Amino acid sequence: MKVSIQTLGSLGDVMPYITTAKRLKSLGAEVSILAPRDYTDIILANGIDAATPPDFSLRDWDKEAEERGTLAGPLSLLRDWSQMVTPYVSDIMVHCLEAAEGADVILANSVCAPARLAAEANRIPFILHALQPVISPTGEAPCAMVWRPWHGRALNRSGYVTIWAALQLMEQAVKDQRRQLGLRDMPGLSHTRTHLGQPLPRVTSVSPALMDHRPADWRENDHLLSYPSLDRASPSDLPAAVRDFADAGDRPVYVGLGSLEAETHVQTLTTMFTVLKQMNIRAFLSAGLRDKLPPELASGHHVVGNIPHAALFQICSGVIHHGGAGTVDTGLRAGCPQVIVPDILDQYWHAKRLNALGVAPKTLGQKSIDAETFRQALDFIRKPETIARARALSERLCEQDGAQELAAFTISQTERFQRCATQAR
Repeated sequence: MKVSIQTLGSLGDVMPYITTAKRLKSLGAEVSILAPRDYTDIILANGIDAATPPDFSLRDWDKEAEERGTLAGPLSLLRDWSQMVTPYVSDIMVHCLEAAEGADVILANSVCAPARLAAEANRIPFILHALQPVISPTGEAPCAMVWRPWHGRALNRSGYVTIWAALQLMEQAVKDQRRQLGLRDMPGLSHTRTHLGQPLPRVTSVSPALMDHRPADWRENDHLLSYPSLDRASPSDLPAAVRDFADAGDRPVYVGLGSLEAETHVQTLTTMFTVLKQMNIRAFLSAGLRDKLPPELASGHHVVGNIPHAALFQICSGVIHHGGAGTVDTGLRAGCPQVIVPDILDQYWHAKRLNALGVAPKTLGQKSIDAETFRQALDFIRKPETIARARALSERLCEQDGAQELAAFTISQTERFQRCATQAR
């Protein structure tokens, strides 16, 4: 069986697919990943085939999106659609079709709309995937991408309407490509319910700590799986300099802001590291943030490059980050209390859920963080009861293998689709 995984997301989207690809290979499948060209090297370094990427750099796109405010919310994305999305569609479509050649199934996230057309054009199954509650409407949980402090089933469900509208807009963006491929227009209501006459699997992969049961009001084609976590790693695999720094005093915290580091406000970092210095707390500092700090604030900390967080977080006393799904999951599995400094979209939902679990303080606004609030946040993650809650969660979560679940699901759904297609002839 050949599986084509396709995504246009950040490294936080690519890494779970790398883990899933490894599990698929262990089950005998041939796998390739199509992703922005920024991540070709890391895909190959993990022993996975990288499909020829489109001429699209997510780093460059993120920079322009930050300047425009494109990712402030779904409505902002809709506003900037013609400038930020439409120009890339044709090239991405070509590469999605190329990656799908000879594949038996395509697994893709919702931001890679051309992947759906590639599956239709090749008459193969398609699995729509998300790393947060966003593609399967429910009254039990708010839509993570438009999270607000709402309560009640009706208001929760309303958030998913915005995502449905965005998916419709994506469908419009590839309308010309659809016709060029000789495919029929997609009826609006069935866009995420059926595929080639069969139910379309909509898979939400979320840490059980964040979403511990399948909502009762989901449809039959909605599926909940555990998050496809990073491969387990041992601190002994870390560079000696990293381990030596950790052993030279109290456990350090980790500070990193993922794909948003290039746009991180200098004042935010200055405030954070001034407080860390005042409290005599050492830190592992993500390399992407190093140049934003004055030398006197960077002194005493250790800069880390591309090393496995699954190992690093095990020797940290806390994780201070932007709230991306992958870092949240890795921190939870490592038993680390977390301080979330969100900026956009689902990061706010993750911050709220971790706070509700008692392993993170209240959400800190990246653009409005002040010294006293950050000091209180650090005090919170150092409390014995906070540490105990984080470790208790870790013990349960480490028993899960979401990548294995997704790999097995992909294979079983492909086989089901093929059986149904054969019977329909």
